[in-house]
Amino acid sequence: MKIGFKNIMVLLALILGGSSCDSFLDVQPKGEVLEGDLLKDAKGFENALYGVYAKMGSTNLYGQNLSYSALDLMAQYYTSTNNEEVEPLIKYDYTNTKAEDLFYNIWCDMYSNIAYANNVLEHLEKFSPSDMQFYNIYKGEALGLRAFMHFDLLRIFSEQITVNESADGIPYSTRFSLFAPDILKSKDVYKRIISDLRSAEQLLDDDELYASASSNANFLKDQNIHFNLQAVQATLARVYLTEGTLDSALYYAQQVIQAPGLSLLDYTDIAGDLAGKLSSKETVFGIYSKNFAEPVIKILHNSQTAYSFEMRYNIQQLYQINGAGNDYRWGAWYTYNNTIKYWKLDKLTDTYVLNNTEYNRPAGEIRGINMIRLPEMYYIAAESALKLGNYDQALDYFNELLESRGLVALDDRLPAETLTVDKITDDRYKEFVGEGQSFYHMKRLNLDILNVEGQTVTADKKIYVVDIPSQEFEFRR
Repeated sequence: MKIGFKNIMVLLALILGGSSCDSFLDVQPKGEVLEGDLLKDAKGFENALYGVYAKMGSTNLYGQNLSYSALDLMAQYYTSTNNEEVEPLIKYDYTNTKAEDLFYNIWCDMYSNIAYANNVLEHLEKFSPSDMQFYNIYKGEALGLRAFMHFDLLRIFSEQITVNESADGIPYSTRFSLFAPDILKSKDVYKRIISDLRSAEQLLDDDELYASASSNANFLKDQNIHFNLQAVQATLARVYLTEGTLDSALYYAQQVIQAPGLSLLDYTDIAGDLAGKLSSKETVFGIYSKNFAEPVIKILHNSQTAYSFEMRYNIQQLYQINGAGNDYRWGAWYTYNNTIKYWKLDKLTDTYVLNNTEYNRPAGEIRGINMIRLPEMYYIAAESALKLGNYDQALDYFNELLESRGLVALDDRLPAETLTVDKITDDRYKEFVGEGQSFYHMKRLNLDILNVEGQTVTADKKIYVVDIPSQEFEFRR
């Protein structure tokens, strides 16, 4: 059976719950579903966008593989004894059938969801801001989400552009169509990602529009589970840093750092702040999900089973550095299992689900997945400023982050320490365990990797680039 891009493009718009690229055979093949049915008024567009967010939270995407699982296995955070599902990822054996299936599902589901965002955008073309009060918000969120999803596909399936400026990229899908868009060069994909994000930024940068909403405008509540203005700017900071445009990366990181409503935690508040929920202060963008907690408990919290992950051999050494202060992340995020003699990651463990005490959950907590958090903007600002020659500015950003985690500022240590990209990398690795960001950082800097067996894996295209699924080319032929 040949299943190509056009089938991926129509899948989610035909059946929102579909998760397999094969299932298009079981539904209408022409893409008329939702035409003039759902997407005809504000409520319809809001429900459609909720559908895009929900799909992002699925296990094939950010609900597991693109957060604490596949990408973090590739970042060498975990071991998993005799687990045939994860060993190919730890070994970077992307030609293994299980790895091929995993990345094929990521490819399919992401492009399915991009198709759904495109369907929203195409139907919005039939309306204008005069027809719907929040037209610009619907359009801005859809454009931003389209760019966000393409960017992560590019980070997985293409070479790092600063390593190979002429690298092949991925298709950039902008239409809800039966025709597969061309596979572009990576540099051209970047142009389209940035264009969509800049358009989204203009649409969402409208305080008066948000202020005009009535108290009954539920769609505008809990903006941290929407692809809001700060989410757009944070993604631009990510994109520009990865592309190597450091001045723009610094600018957009600063925009988010200075935004009202966001702040770094005090180190005394770290424990439990990410426990299956959005951070109380640091979440720039998250996905609401009640389904996130149980797989996390099964895979990360539970004792050693065929499914569980245990922490790498030297995880404790990474956090406990003499003279640096008390890294509160260590005590807050890890638990030692004396039975199996391994450290377990409890950073994401929802204790209300674990203990069946949902009735005790505080009002206002939002269950779900942290997609972008404020600390990343401090790392981006520090690295960008450092490389641009603004050492004092870089040090200020990095020290502020360190002190929020209970650590001593670099220039206050005895002896004083110098800020380097390596120091930023080391602290990033500690901060983003369980969040799917560290492999991207390693790839961007083309780093050699110290694997879970204590061996150095030399940076190489074979390590850092997953091939586009072969089914895509079979269809195109």
